[in-house]
Amino acid sequence: MGLEQDRLMMVRAELSDQLDALRLTSFDANPVQFLMRLEQIRKTAAQQRFDAVAEIASVFEAAMQKVIERGGSAEVVGNFTDILSDAIGCRELETSAASAMLANVALRLHG
Repeated sequence: MGLEQDRLMMVRAELSDQLDALRLTSFDANPVQFLMRLEQIRKTAAQQRFDAVAEIASVFEAAMQKVIERGGSAEVVGNFTDILSDAIGCRELETSAASAMLANVALRLHG
């Protein structure tokens, strides 16, 4: 049990570092770098079985594709990065947790 807990802590630290790097990247100034960093979060989460984080990152990527067409990146980025942060620290790693968190994003974005 101790080794698994250590692994989870290390993965959470790695994902948190990746999220910090994403937050420091302006989507408007450098959308390619932003999307590459977001994809790295998704890949890391998927490889480490952080299914909720991977699912949220995937939906975040899709939302950013719409932002490219319509604009409004600040609100989308702010809401999704907050939810990603919550998901990284969440004890529940399954995609069912992602559904609840994504519903939260929908409420934030659409009132």
